[in-house]
Formats: sequence, C-alpha cells, structure tokens
Amino acid sequence: MAKGKHAPNAGEVKKQNQILHPNSRKLKKLHKSGIHRGNVDNKSKIGIQRMSTLADKLMWIKENLPAIMEEDAKFTKDTMLHLITGMMGRFEEELEQINLKKSIGKNRRNQHSNREDTITQTITSEKSDFEGCGLEMPDLLDPDNYDYFNKWNGELRFVQNIKLK
Repeated sequence: MAKGKHAPNAGEVKKQNQILHPNSRKLKKLHKSGIHRGNVDNKSKIGIQRMSTLADKLMWIKENLPAIMEEDAKFTKDTMLHLITGMMGRFEEELEQINLKKSIGKNRRNQHSNREDTITQTITSEKSDFEGCGLEMPDLLDPDNYDYFNKWNGELRFVQNIKLK
C-alpha cells in the first residue's frame, strides 16, 4: 500500500516508473530544489564554522583574562590592548613545535603543513583586521556584558548573547 489508506491508482504506479524528459518542467523543478537544498546546507555549515572559530577566540580570552587583570580591578582599554597582543601571539608555541618537527626528519617536511597554513592565515587575517577595521572582541567595558562573559561556560549556542565590538 502507498502512503494513504487506499491502494494507489493504476495510473500513479505507471507514473512512478516513468522516465522524465531532460527538458521537462518537472525535472527542472527537481533539479532546482536539489540545488537549493545543497546551498542551504552549505550556508549553515559556514555559519557554524564561523561561530565555532569565534567561540574558540572567546574561550581563549576568557581563560587568559584572569592572568592579565588583577582581582576586583576595572577593565580598561589598556588591558584590552594587552589582551589583544597576547591573543595575536597565541600560536607562537605551536609554530615553534611544527618548525622543530620539520627540522628533525627529512621525509616529514610537509607533515604539518596544513595546520601551519591555517595558523599563518589566521594570524595574517587577525593582524589585518587589527590594523584595519578592528578585531571582533567582547565588549568587556560594559559591566553587564562582562558578568555574562565571566558566567559563560563555553557553549556554542550562547555565543550570540555576548555583545561584541
């Protein structure tokens, strides 16, 4: 039996096995809906990737904020600048490790090249953003946003609630 309660008509069974003409309207409609579904999936993946990279950056800031700020001190622009310079150099250790591994073996020159390229691309984009339009950072000068940022547990779905500047 088909989807409903009744048996399908004889004509409907024949239509299911029919081959569609390449220029038919039905085939164009099916093709268009398939392309649309693929585009929507790609857009959602890109949005999730962007959100996760922002969440990683915010987690780094949250982990390193207590080391920069003193207890019960007010957040200032100078501490923000100190935090940004620390964030720009967060990949230095990993790059040193990759260069050390490259220097050890003959056959391992390209072993970590993908990660190295990703790191260098991230560093250059952050540097150009900092020198140009500015980095996207949490607004820690706002006391309400600062409290929310400190209470944030790192979940990806709550990143959108943090005000950025």
